[in-house]
Amino acid sequence: MNKSIATLVAASLVFTSAGAAEQNKPLKKFHENTIASGNTSNASLPPGLAQNPLLAPYGAILAATVWPKPGIAVCWENPSDAHKEAMQWTRDAVQQTWEKASRLRFTGWEKCSTLNKGIRIQIADEGPHVKKLGQQLNGKPAGMVLNFTFQNWSYNCQTSREDCIRAVAVHEFGHGIGFTHEQNRADTPGECKLLAQGTAPDTALTPFDTESVMNYCNKNWNNGGMLSAGDVSSVVQLYGAP
Repeated sequence: MNKSIATLVAASLVFTSAGAAEQNKPLKKFHENTIASGNTSNASLPPGLAQNPLLAPYGAILAATVWPKPGIAVCWENPSDAHKEAMQWTRDAVQQTWEKASRLRFTGWEKCSTLNKGIRIQIADEGPHVKKLGQQLNGKPAGMVLNFTFQNWSYNCQTSREDCIRAVAVHEFGHGIGFTHEQNRADTPGECKLLAQGTAPDTALTPFDTESVMNYCNKNWNNGGMLSAGDVSSVVQLYGAP
């Protein structure tokens, strides 16, 4: 971690961390039975803090998982011609978000060898997830799992495969660079606390971001595969401006 990142961490809020696989949620009435209609406090205000000129919403991270350099190798455990298009959508989605916003560069994108380091992606018809966060994924077999068919998970995505694949890729690669779920923070407002899942952050750079691609309490599922202003600011803080 470079000096500027260390300074940010030292000045940040500190929360308890608990390890767990980071599961994505399916696209099906995303807030059904979780966020009540009517009076939901801050949970009912998607713009929320992002429109408050006095606050800058950034992300929540597990500080030790930030990669030491912005160049990160990526490989596929089980690439196939059948998934060639979906694999390209994944790569493009990451390029147009995390890479475009920062100095991050994901390299390789070939079939994994036994000894490949970096992020190793397995394609499987199950809930997309990562087994660890950030550099904890380095060389971990099937450390990231992505779904391209949606037969057994989020079947609504069968009618919008490209959009879903891109949105999920951006979210999961957020975990891949060290971001936790935003709603896992100790300062998460109202009913959004009910959506906590996976690892709790130990570092919150600034206030809760209702529009983050990492926030399940964002009424736009995975923020439509787009980074919020806070996501952009966060990745620049950690990995540098492009």
